[in-house]
Amino acid sequence: MPTLQDPGPLGIALLPREIFWMILNQLPPKDIVRCRRVSRSWNDAFANPDNLVPLLKQLFPRAKGVREHLREGSFDDLVTSDNPGRWRKLFDQVAARYDHLSRGKPWSVQKYKLCDEFGATGEREWFQVQPWDNHASHLMQRVDCPFSESFWTYEDGLLVYPSADFSCLVLMDLESDRKFMVPFIITGKVIRRIRLQKRVLVVEWAEPKAFHWLNDSDGVHRHFASSLDVSWVDNGWRITFRNEWKIMFLGHPLSERDRFYSSHSQTHYVIYIWQPNRSLYTADEDAPIESLSVWDISKPSDYRPSLDPTGRGREDTQDPGPSIITRLGFRELGFYSVRQRGLPGVQCLHITDDDRSIEIVQNFCTGPIDRLVGPAEWVSQVQVTSIPLVGDGPCWRRFADVALPPYRGNGSLQTNPLSYAICNEPWYTIVSEAYDSEAGVGFCLHLSPASWPFDLNTSLSIRTPLSVITLKQEDIYELTNKGMIYGNERYLVGENGNRELVIYRFDRQ
Repeated sequence: MPTLQDPGPLGIALLPREIFWMILNQLPPKDIVRCRRVSRSWNDAFANPDNLVPLLKQLFPRAKGVREHLREGSFDDLVTSDNPGRWRKLFDQVAARYDHLSRGKPWSVQKYKLCDEFGATGEREWFQVQPWDNHASHLMQRVDCPFSESFWTYEDGLLVYPSADFSCLVLMDLESDRKFMVPFIITGKVIRRIRLQKRVLVVEWAEPKAFHWLNDSDGVHRHFASSLDVSWVDNGWRITFRNEWKIMFLGHPLSERDRFYSSHSQTHYVIYIWQPNRSLYTADEDAPIESLSVWDISKPSDYRPSLDPTGRGREDTQDPGPSIITRLGFRELGFYSVRQRGLPGVQCLHITDDDRSIEIVQNFCTGPIDRLVGPAEWVSQVQVTSIPLVGDGPCWRRFADVALPPYRGNGSLQTNPLSYAICNEPWYTIVSEAYDSEAGVGFCLHLSPASWPFDLNTSLSIRTPLSVITLKQEDIYELTNKGMIYGNERYLVGENGNRELVIYRFDRQ
């Protein structure tokens, strides 16, 4: 007697589209990718652009790649293209990226050795400006967790760092992973700080030998700044020397007590100098020597004052280079109510986009003064004072409706207002933030409010539109040595304790 043969289960591709779509909506993106391994029919069903494109629009509308296609035109028109495989590639890439972000596990880790403090000749080549020990952004005034300043700088996907492999400054394009040499000689100099801002790279440095001694321990070193333009030319980045200037009239000691902080735009450079009073005729230790100066750095010039310290070698017809246009002493700073004295509160210096004023941002930790209160009632009070870039004029002082993290080293001087879009930790525990506003992905380096200030181990919170995770110190120690992180949905940049620049990549290369 003949028997009926079992026809086997129906292929998933034969299910009605409405039912198949209900199944897709219940699956995590990574499982959709895994389902293709079951059989050829499953592979066809789960790689079909008619299914992947609606999922991309639904799950990852803000992800890079997806939002770019949305800007080009409607997805419905793009699905009919002759290359349906690109949708599978895009879905797999974005799904893998957000899977790694949700677990806090990078797809790959890149490490680049940074130059040592002392060069091959044994001379010091890198000496960062020291941080303040006390700051008004802490209620108890003492900085709880100070970080030393890093010798690398980041802006919009470009990273500049001192490469130990090449013994020079290197610019890396994090999108393409290409590297470009910066035409700046570091030998025979003591580098104090580097900063990439507005596509202008400024290197602040000093002569290794003191030309004058204040006392037995403090020698005065001439300090200079060099600016270089960074521009995109012929499918690559070009870094060209613009000009050089002497940033301090009488020089500056290479010591742990003397500090200076600066900022720049495309056309101007501003520096604030804070030095202890070494006078033998005053005992007012709470009155350091303070000044603020502005240079016009807009014009290129081949003249280098470091090669002509006395200025006698410059010809009358030769361009003198950047010129100082504003100099404010402690009296003028006091007039504008921005003199810091012994308890600094300044946390940011900005030159406005119209190059007409300087914004001095101060951060004060305040709370009720009539009773003893806990940290939960402390607030960050941010005061912004705008003064004219050139000439005399009124100042504009106001309290900004934002919060800044407390000062924890010179990396805090370039910080942005807290977004509170990444984690809900109190402002006084936050160390650094990196927020990709287009993708809605953010990273927040913070202390634990439950154990602060006794336990100062850092944690890292990662938030995406689909997930949030907090990693402990043992999982992120490769990134946190300088208390400064930068990045976006595709990568995160930090520094470890071995003088290595570390890049976490969340995209599969």
